[in-house]
Amino acid sequence: MSGEDAPAQQQNAVDQKQDTKPAEEPKAEPPKTESAEAAATPAVTTEKAPEEETFTYRSLVLTGYGGYDKVKLQVKKGKPVLKAGEVMVRVKVCGLNFADLMARQGLYDRLPSPPVTPGMECSGVVEAVGEEVTDRK
Repeated sequence: MSGEDAPAQQQNAVDQKQDTKPAEEPKAEPPKTESAEAAATPAVTTEKAPEEETFTYRSLVLTGYGGYDKVKLQVKKGKPVLKAGEVMVRVKVCGLNFADLMARQGLYDRLPSPPVTPGMECSGVVEAVGEEVTDRK
């Protein structure tokens, strides 16, 4: 077989493959009437889940003291329940400072015991405030 014959043979093989495929006909949709559209609309609205079930957020959690293997990214579902004195902030920007690194190693005594979400610096929008919070809006 010469190099000139190969493209023609390949083209013939492609033509044969295309000929063996059955032609797909577009499926015609039945015309919708107003009653059919009205019947379909309530089914869609009843399937919506409440906002609390679809709300998710990400959190870096310090699971223990040690290396970076102790810091886990967790995706949590549902809005968190605020305790007295807590504020929920939608974080737009955050920082990692020296105290956070010390806390990861267990050398910062002002952080609660793991599991805990460290974070000394952030900027964002206050979404909600818990009871007894009077100085944040």
